[in-house]
Amino acid sequence: MRDLTATQRMQRILELLQTRDGVHVSELAVEFAVSEVTVRHDLSELARQGLVARVRGGVRPLARGHSEIAFDVRLRLQAEEKRAIARAAAAMVGDGEAVALDSSTTAYFLARELRGRRELVVVTNGLLIASALTGSPGITVLVTGGMLRLPAMSVVGDLAADMVRTTRIDKGFFGARGLSLDHGLMDLNPEEVRIKKEMAAACTQVIGILDGTKWHRTALLPFVGTEHVDAIVTDTGAPPELVEAWRRRGVEVVIERPSRRPRPPEHLPRLYRGLQAVATHGAHTPPNGV
Repeated sequence: MRDLTATQRMQRILELLQTRDGVHVSELAVEFAVSEVTVRHDLSELARQGLVARVRGGVRPLARGHSEIAFDVRLRLQAEEKRAIARAAAAMVGDGEAVALDSSTTAYFLARELRGRRELVVVTNGLLIASALTGSPGITVLVTGGMLRLPAMSVVGDLAADMVRTTRIDKGFFGARGLSLDHGLMDLNPEEVRIKKEMAAACTQVIGILDGTKWHRTALLPFVGTEHVDAIVTDTGAPPELVEAWRRRGVEVVIERPSRRPRPPEHLPRLYRGLQAVATHGAHTPPNGV
C-alpha cells in the first residue's frame, strides 16, 4: 500500500486493530512503504487523539474489537456540561420546525429537552435519540434506515444517506469528536461522518453541540467545513481564545454554564440493554469502522 496520506495510513491502522490485538512499527513500515519514523509519528498522533494505546514497538486497541467508547459510557462523561448544552440548544428550536439530530450523546440530552414541543419533526440516525422521543405526541420522528453500529447505537450506510437526501431540514444539531478552524467539525468513524455530511447538507442551519473537552481535539475526518457552521453551543470549559477565533469567522458561539449539582446518570431504555446483551452473548454484528 504505497502513496497513502497520513490520514489514510492512520485509518488503515485502526482498521487492522478491529481484528487484531496489536500492530508493530516494523510491519506497518513495510505495508505502507514508509520509514519507521513516519509510522511512529502516525502512531503517536493516534494515541494523542485517544484512539489507541502505545506499547513497546507498536500500538494496541483501547478495547477488544473497537477503539470507540460505548454509548452508555460516553453518556456519563461531562454529563452536566451536555445537559447545559442541550438546554441552550433546545431554546433555538421552535414549534413547527424540522430538525436533525445525529447519534451523539449530546444529541440524546437534546432530544430529552425537546419532548414537550409541538408539531416538531425530528430526523435522526440515532436509535436512542428516537427512543428518547417516544411518547411525545407533538413530535414526529423519522429514523433513517441502514446498518446498525452498536457503539453509537446508530444506523448508517446507503439507505440512511438516500433517505436524508430527499429531506429539507430547518436546523441540524451535531456532536463531534473535535473541531478545527481549518477543517470545521470532525469525527472518527467514516460511516458516521458520511451520514453527518448528508444530514448537514439537508439543513438550512448547522449547529455544533460540543462540550468544552472537544475544543482541544481534532479527528481524522471533517464532516462540516468551518464556512458552513452557523453556530456552536458549548459550555464554560471552551477555551476563550478559540471561541473568539470562531466568532471572528462569523460563527455564533453560545456558552452555557453547567449545573453545580450533578444529577444521577441517565437510565438508558430497554432497547439499549437488549442490544448490548445480544452483542455480549456473541451475536454477529458487522465490525465497526473507525
